[in-house]
Amino acid sequence: MPRITLFKKILTVTLLLSLIPMLVTSLILLSSLESINQRLTAEIAGSSDTQASQNLQMRAQHIAETIADFLRQRESDLLFLSQTPLDRNTLQNFYSTHRGELWERRGTLRSPGEAHELVPLYRSIAVIDSSGYEILVIRNGKFLPPSKLRDVARPDLTEFLSEDYFHRIKKLKKGEIHVTRLTGFHISKQEQLAGASEPEFAVNGGYYEGVIRFGTPLYSPGGKFKGMVVISLDHRHLMEFTQHIDPGLNFSTIFPSYKSGNYAFLFDDEGWIITHPKFWDIRGVDKNGKLVPAYNKNSSREDIESGKIPFNLDQAGFIHPNYPVVAREVRLNRKGFVDTTNVGGAKKIMAYAPIPYDTGDYNRFGIFGGVTIGFQVDQFHDAARKGSRLINRELNDHHTRSILIILATALLAGTSAWMLSRGITRPINQLTAGARRLAHGDASAPVHVSSSDELGELAGTFNFMANELELRKTSLLSTLDELQRSRMEIMEERNFKESILESISSAIVTFSREGLLTSINATGRTFLGTDIQEGTHFTEVFREWPGMPKKIEHALLCRTGYGRQPLHLDRADGMTCFEIGLFQIGSEAEKGLTVTLRNETEKEKLREEMTRLERLASLGKLSAGIAHEVRNPLTGISLLLDDLHDRASLAADDQEMLKKALSEIERVERLISALLSYSSPARLEFRISDLNQVVRDVIMLLRKQCERQKVDILLDVDEVPLFFGFDQEKIKQALLNIMKNALEAMPDGGLIRIATASDSCFASITLSDNGPGIQEEYIPLIFEPFFTRKGAGTGLGLSITQRIMDEHHGKIRVESDTDRGTTFILELPLNLTNMKL
Repeated sequence: MPRITLFKKILTVTLLLSLIPMLVTSLILLSSLESINQRLTAEIAGSSDTQASQNLQMRAQHIAETIADFLRQRESDLLFLSQTPLDRNTLQNFYSTHRGELWERRGTLRSPGEAHELVPLYRSIAVIDSSGYEILVIRNGKFLPPSKLRDVARPDLTEFLSEDYFHRIKKLKKGEIHVTRLTGFHISKQEQLAGASEPEFAVNGGYYEGVIRFGTPLYSPGGKFKGMVVISLDHRHLMEFTQHIDPGLNFSTIFPSYKSGNYAFLFDDEGWIITHPKFWDIRGVDKNGKLVPAYNKNSSREDIESGKIPFNLDQAGFIHPNYPVVAREVRLNRKGFVDTTNVGGAKKIMAYAPIPYDTGDYNRFGIFGGVTIGFQVDQFHDAARKGSRLINRELNDHHTRSILIILATALLAGTSAWMLSRGITRPINQLTAGARRLAHGDASAPVHVSSSDELGELAGTFNFMANELELRKTSLLSTLDELQRSRMEIMEERNFKESILESISSAIVTFSREGLLTSINATGRTFLGTDIQEGTHFTEVFREWPGMPKKIEHALLCRTGYGRQPLHLDRADGMTCFEIGLFQIGSEAEKGLTVTLRNETEKEKLREEMTRLERLASLGKLSAGIAHEVRNPLTGISLLLDDLHDRASLAADDQEMLKKALSEIERVERLISALLSYSSPARLEFRISDLNQVVRDVIMLLRKQCERQKVDILLDVDEVPLFFGFDQEKIKQALLNIMKNALEAMPDGGLIRIATASDSCFASITLSDNGPGIQEEYIPLIFEPFFTRKGAGTGLGLSITQRIMDEHHGKIRVESDTDRGTTFILELPLNLTNMKL
């Protein structure tokens, strides 16, 4: 908790005494003004709601009366037409002269437009005989040919596949009129929107094409029924009464916004919507002429949102309970307004008025239907919001003035409190500042207090204490300097020894008497792991070094076994040779044990390589001498035996024995040639060559032999040449040696796979067979001269192959399994193009 100073206490008390009464008064006044603001806003909003609702109701009633007059005019048109000669000229003249203005959208969504156009009121006019056959029909300005005239006595042959107006009109008396309800094919949401997000943006979407038919019977002077005339009111002219109504400030619009809730629509006496911005809400039939049922509380949400079914107010109570109320009130010939929410979620006030009309079936309720005009509730409250903003502006001005007065009072009270507290707290602050300086080591400036009261006496005592502390500080600093110099000398000596240990190529590791790691140099971490921490037990440090934990344990417990000794570790990358040393620290290892590790692997490999080279040199000299001394007499023996074999007097058994002797001499000759080749290898000739072609040439040489032994060759060589520098004759010899061994291992047939590959550094050749494989204990010996597991052969083939790979600075590896066969992998470096050996 922060400390409250005396100065703050005096200042706070003064400010509270002066400001609290003023703040309380201001808050009471602001609360009263806010209450008045809320009451005025509510009264203005209520008045606006009432006035706007009445205006909407009057507008709805005016539209209803206009529609009623419009419908009666259509009856007059029908009766007038029925009294005229019903020929082509009369129908054409009647169709062309009865027009109404349509305000429609044009263009595209990106480039919308609009147009006012006079369009015929009637979509079609039909003269029908007494049996139901159409005699004359003008539709969309053209007379239908006889082939398209219908028998409307059959509802399934009417335009919308289910109309029964012929039978209804046939029952009427002369001068009576039958008026159908709105009929047309239902249009879906997708058809109207055509990719647009809202109906008002669907400039290129589909339109609802429906009609309301007015029909009257025709009788002869003798009173015999002779047919009827039917005029079909184009639904678009009915849409004009509601489509362009905007209850907002614009008053009218080419197409209303459904989402805003500011639009009007019509519904008939059965509750069906017959004009609406959403065409898919309008009553209609499906492609089979069946009336599409309205959605209700049992309809799936998917069907409602997809716009597959129309809207009927009597069944829309699940959307808002006032929709059925409006339909019921209109049937009772009442007007009014209600609160509703449309399918899109817009809250609005909806005014409604009945359309008085009692012709035909509409005589049941005496209405054609109803007009509704909806207006979003929030927009009714603009006047209330304006009044509220005015009051809020005045309240804000009052807030500003109150704040200025409070600030001025606070400033005056603060100044007075500051002057009062300064005289009391200044000496105390001086003592506090002096104490802080002393805490930071500055005792040079004493505290000066002019008063001679208790504060002045306290200041003198404080100055005496500061002088004593300064003397003791000087003494401590001198001692600290001495200790610092000693520490630096110790650190330098330690760093010197550590640098020597870190630069040694041998690992030096020390353990305590308990066997815990006390130190390790960089080389030791390289050998044993970088994550080893001091304090680790030697069994954990050398867990991957077989034999080492026992040697260290013996040295620590028995105080013997000191000195250097070799250690060989068989690891994944081969045999690793170390020279280890165990040395005691202190007398009888009282301070622990030092372990040294030196990697002697390279030195051991060099020693083995020198031994091998000396052996090969001796072998070369011996081979040259033997070849020279043996070949000459061997040639003479071969000639004598050959001559003896050609004599006809010898028995067949003797000739067969001579043939075997000659075969053995040839084998000795091959062995001598191999010895000479091995002891005196030819100089390599590096040329840029295609390794893939060399592999193909080797396969060509051995193809006949493979066919004889029923051995298949599977070649996986890229068509793209693999050029780099190598001695192609030597590589051929190496490949032939390996493949001959594979053929000899599969006398009864088999499979040899040969593949080449390359990367940025090496080209490789992989040769695999599915023969009996090589036993694991023989694999280290197969490259030794004269090693063979066959009764015949020189045992030099793989030795020569290895030497060829060594001369190319390449590698040869072998993998073998007695169940799956043997694989040889030859790797040649790609950067020896200009090398001369």
